[in-house]
Parts: sequence; C-alpha cells; structure tokens
Amino acid sequence: MLKNKRAEYGKEIVATLSRQLETEYGPSFSEKSLRRMVQFAIEFDDEKNVATLSRKLSWSHVKELIPITDPVKREFYIQMCILEKWSVRTFRERIQSMLYERTAISKKPEEMILTELDLLKTNKITP
Repeated sequence: MLKNKRAEYGKEIVATLSRQLETEYGPSFSEKSLRRMVQFAIEFDDEKNVATLSRKLSWSHVKELIPITDPVKREFYIQMCILEKWSVRTFRERIQSMLYERTAISKKPEEMILTELDLLKTNKITP
C-alpha cells in the first residue's frame, strides 16, 4: 500500500517541479521531458561515459537510446551512430529495423562482441 502512495507522491513532485522549471526556463522542462531525464540518469549512470557521449551525440540521439536496456546492444548502436554519423531519423530507423539483431555481431559470445565494439571505437573495424 505504501508503494502506491510513494508513486503518487513522486508523480506530484515531478509535475510540480516541471511547472516551476517551465515557468522559469521554458518548455524544455515539461513533465514528459523531466521523466525522460530521470530515465536517462538511471540508465546512464557513469559520468565519464555520459561526458563522452554528450560530445558525440545529440540529446535527440540519446533519447532514442534510453529504452535500450541491454548495455551491449546500446553500445553497438552508439558506436555505429558515431562511426556512420547517422542523423536522428536514420538512427531511429536502424533501431526500429533491429539492425543489431540482424548483424553477425549479435550472434557472437558477449566477450567477442565487446572486443568488436572496442575495435569500432578505435576505427579498426573487422569484416
């Protein structure tokens, strides 16, 4: 029973904060945007990686990554987007078309995938 009360309380806090921030800073702080920011903070909890990511991808790109909970799959899309310089529209299309699942890399053991992703980061791509 307490969980429901806490959830309702949390919703009210975000809604109240959103109204205050929107008044002071504009529509970028809508309730939906704040919830997405919270989700981002939960999913991307490594400050060092976030700093690197924010230099290479736009917030619009990052928003597309938030629903991807598998860290290896997420890293694949990050590296491919950076390497291929995908627009947000192309990035979204690649995710929706399940590019990761359709590539040979997803069929390999996780250790091999991580090695391949490290190679992508240094632009030493293997066939």
